[in-house]
Amino acid sequence: MLFATLPIILSACCLAVPLFDLPADPQQLQQLHVEGLRNPVPGTVYPAGALEDGGMPLGAIGTGYLCLDTDGRIGKTSIFNRYPAPMPINQPFLAVTFAGKQYTVATPKDGVGDAKAVHYFGHFPVADARFEFDAPFRIEIRAFTPFIPGDATESNTPAAVFRVAICNLVSEPREAALAITLPGFPKGETLAFSENGWTGMQVTHPAIERMPDWVRHTYALAAANGTAESIDAGIRVSCACDLQANETRTVDFVLAWHQPWLRDGSNRVEKHLYAERFADAKAVALHAIGQRERWLGRVLAWQDAIYGADLPGWLKETLVNAPYDMAKNSLWLTPTRPDDWWGKAGLFLVNESFATCSVSETMPCRFFGHWPALFFFPELERSTLGAIRYFQLRGGEPPFCFGMGFSIRDPRYHCQHTCGAGEYAQMIYRYYLRTGDAAFLKDFWTSARDAVNFMLWLDKDGDGLVEDHPHAFKGETFPANNPLDNWPWYGASSYTAGKGLATLVCGIKMADLAGDAEQARQWCEVLAHGQRSYEEKLWTGEFYRTYNDPATGRRNDSCFAAQLSSVWCTRVLGLEDPLPKDRINTALDSIAKLNLPASPYGMVDAVYRDGTLCIEGAGSGIPDTCWSRDIFIQCNATAAMAFLYAGKRTEGETAAKTMMDTLFRGPHAMPWAQPCAVSSKTGGTSHGHDYYDHMVVWSYPLAFAGQDITAACAPGGLVRAVLDAAAEK
Repeated sequence: MLFATLPIILSACCLAVPLFDLPADPQQLQQLHVEGLRNPVPGTVYPAGALEDGGMPLGAIGTGYLCLDTDGRIGKTSIFNRYPAPMPINQPFLAVTFAGKQYTVATPKDGVGDAKAVHYFGHFPVADARFEFDAPFRIEIRAFTPFIPGDATESNTPAAVFRVAICNLVSEPREAALAITLPGFPKGETLAFSENGWTGMQVTHPAIERMPDWVRHTYALAAANGTAESIDAGIRVSCACDLQANETRTVDFVLAWHQPWLRDGSNRVEKHLYAERFADAKAVALHAIGQRERWLGRVLAWQDAIYGADLPGWLKETLVNAPYDMAKNSLWLTPTRPDDWWGKAGLFLVNESFATCSVSETMPCRFFGHWPALFFFPELERSTLGAIRYFQLRGGEPPFCFGMGFSIRDPRYHCQHTCGAGEYAQMIYRYYLRTGDAAFLKDFWTSARDAVNFMLWLDKDGDGLVEDHPHAFKGETFPANNPLDNWPWYGASSYTAGKGLATLVCGIKMADLAGDAEQARQWCEVLAHGQRSYEEKLWTGEFYRTYNDPATGRRNDSCFAAQLSSVWCTRVLGLEDPLPKDRINTALDSIAKLNLPASPYGMVDAVYRDGTLCIEGAGSGIPDTCWSRDIFIQCNATAAMAFLYAGKRTEGETAAKTMMDTLFRGPHAMPWAQPCAVSSKTGGTSHGHDYYDHMVVWSYPLAFAGQDITAACAPGGLVRAVLDAAAEK
């Protein structure tokens, strides 16, 4: 086997099997045999150029990342703290000398690149690629980083391993050499090092972003049994080998970075937590060298737990890959000032989308996207909940975000707050279900209570429902004040008011656990009143209309795909539905009839009774987009899970699979650049890339199994299976 765990790094084998056994086909979900994985692997193999927005990111928790693109180049990177926008490299990095001739391991672009074909398969955090040449050898790369569920510390190591194999395809011996350079990386002072058979070079350079003159950052590159040298383009690390007939040799390279200081959007300097563990990039590299086999073994083990689960293949593919967003958008910061409110464990943050809409921990994106942190790194989830509470106003309103443009100490309010307060309260209860930590719930009860009561303060007409009220200026659509934030709603909406009812169901349960009988009684009265109003104002006889404001006469009678998000909210918590079951079933039938078939790319957000797509509000500025007519990731996902929880497996799986097929195999595939919304017309992005909320897919296994959070995390549940598989043996 080509990439089995080996006691030595420069290895040889004959007639080696490839990393994966099928060729590129970007339109098919294939069943692969993948090196190191016992179970068959459902996945999509891409050729060079198939992905318009780049390949898989190599990074983990709060480390920054660099993309290995499908053409063999290093694409975008944030490892040098270029926030919010990543730094484009777009350069080949690997070369091979075979029988005295040098080849660049990339497809041709601007006259550079010698590979004639690439077969690229990513299963985050592992990228496997096979390169073919008009020459008698084959190159394969397995690149990986330590994203290890249950081990936040190792997952916070800023390093990537490149395991490169060269196979001699002729029946005669040949000389070969493999070399990695880092074009586009900053230049600086170099320091060679050698330890335990590895040779490398560290570069010390000024910070890329504006910093005081004394600040120096480092990166390092090393290879087993290799040589390191300084060249005009920066540094090069290479390894020579003699290949016998039909022989394959494998060489490991390690890239490490240590870039402690970054400047946030409010111009304050912060420090990566990983800098507390490592003195410089050389130290990171030596750690990676010693741990790389364990990393890979643990990564493949947790992936095998997913691939062996009783779930559809398309869902296994997205569950493995969805956490890529944490590599692209997460920060884990250490305290550097006496008045930093977080402790030595650090502050963990996920950005809405560094690439598109840089806002730190936006509440609606967090509500849908925090599942991997909740399930696999609950200590990090706890730190973020603590930060939300820190910024919560006296009136109970939690922040919409921690700051614009990646600020973390500049909280913003009054945007999408008709949902945000209730979402925060539900996330507190989610954390309690995940951990069973009664002391946590006791500690956060007052914060949750105040958030729910602030939410109810937004009921201005006393009907027991939270009203939607746009904060946009007349003639504008943003902020519409709901998660589809260029589409204003008015009065009671099935989405916002429904989630408010779900929050009351959750709040009553928390009040009972907290022993606050009076608060529970008050909320029970509001819930009953709100449920009656919800029926009166929103039920059409076939579904719950999008919104209705009797005071102004504004009403939208379309069928909104996510009108039953309240059902998903309570089911994942193991609580009773806030709506009548007969209404739920009838509404689901209408969504299946109207929204589900309205686009080949996913469930359209809003459709009228006659099948006409709703066109109201605006889009994101991309020509011919409109968020009422397009496909929001969160709306599609929660609607699909409402079907599944109601026992409508065919409709639920169709809704979910259609969206995933679009993202992984559609006309504009974006498996590692997933958007906020998809165009119902083109299947491309309607808004953005690398969005936090698409990680909502990690709640799909609960819906398929009819489980709540507690059951999913208990022995026998998928979350527990993943954590057990990833644990250090």
